[in-house]
Amino acid sequence: MRQLHLISAMYSSKGHGREYIEEFCFRLKDNFQITLYLASKIKIDSFSNDINIVTIDVDYEKTNAENFRKYKFFAPYIRSLSKQKKSYNYYKAIVAKQLIKKDSIVYIMDYDVFPLPFLIKGLKKFEVDIYLWIHSAKLDSKDFLYNAYKRIFIYIFNNKILKGVNGVIVNGVKIKTVLENHLDISKDKIHVIQYPSILKYKKIEKKEARKQLKFKKDENIVLFFGLLRRDKNIEKLVRIISKCKSQPKLIIAGAEASITKKEIIGWVEKYNLENFYLDIDYISERKIALYYSCSDLLILTYDLESKSQSGPLSLAREFTLPVIVSNSEEIGYYVKSNNVGVVINSYNDEDFSKEIDSYFINFKENNRYYHQKINIAKEKFSWEVARELYINIFTKQNRNV
Repeated sequence: MRQLHLISAMYSSKGHGREYIEEFCFRLKDNFQITLYLASKIKIDSFSNDINIVTIDVDYEKTNAENFRKYKFFAPYIRSLSKQKKSYNYYKAIVAKQLIKKDSIVYIMDYDVFPLPFLIKGLKKFEVDIYLWIHSAKLDSKDFLYNAYKRIFIYIFNNKILKGVNGVIVNGVKIKTVLENHLDISKDKIHVIQYPSILKYKKIEKKEARKQLKFKKDENIVLFFGLLRRDKNIEKLVRIISKCKSQPKLIIAGAEASITKKEIIGWVEKYNLENFYLDIDYISERKIALYYSCSDLLILTYDLESKSQSGPLSLAREFTLPVIVSNSEEIGYYVKSNNVGVVINSYNDEDFSKEIDSYFINFKENNRYYHQKINIAKEKFSWEVARELYINIFTKQNRNV
């Protein structure tokens, strides 16, 4: 059985990418001998003895966003520098351990750009197949500084990274197209695996979920779930819901990142939103299941320039929850092409509010229609399908890089 080494410093941080890696290991452990390199000394109980855990003495959890808020405006930049340094130490230790043998597969599931060439160079000495998961393809922007940074990013990828990898895995068709247009990589090296989601806790009856959360059984409820980041436009979300005539309850559930609970409370007061529920914390799987089960709609107001897929959007499939989203590249494309919800082509608050109200006016018909489409997408983008795609990719003979 071939060895498969998973490199993911982010596994040690707060975030629901952890569930993805655990499910990945569970699904593929019968096909590969899996080793996960853990950037922490924290004991893990969620893995069986089939998975080899190698602890690396790098505390990546210290790079969590809450540890940098004291730097205010400079927080994202200082955090980024800290992550680069931690990742370099993590990569250096992995290479130094020399546990990766010839003909193994290495899957880099998250990375920091500047130390990544060091890791690629070190791994190639072992004569292994290397695959890189690219989560986001936002390689251009109207922002001058962001564009300048991404020019450096593109240069490093084209000259230091891509020549050393056997393949790149992305979570959507649009992301693949962006990479083809910006990076020097052949189409056959980019593989699309839509983000599959699964939770240990399954969907329960909406009435029961609302009872457990002490919500009214007959009120309209819309959900925002995920890390609280600026690019998700949470102030805009609050403003949109405050303008809805259907007066839905807005649930905001997720851990602080570049947005704080204090800011959200400030926006709630600013726009006089009365019907809301906040759970600002790392959300357990049990609570995630409750929030998705009790809701009527998932609302995402991501930046139009966003070029990544959304974990919370994929998770909506598991709970047959329709969505209303902004038309932002991969997210808008996924929703439209699979008919799992409504895509707002403009970015006006009023258009969002009207669409939410319209959904609740024709709730039964809309719910029935979208539930049928979501169930089709659920089967199409299941973990069973993702597993087969991963196996096909990893068993290809790509030793010509």
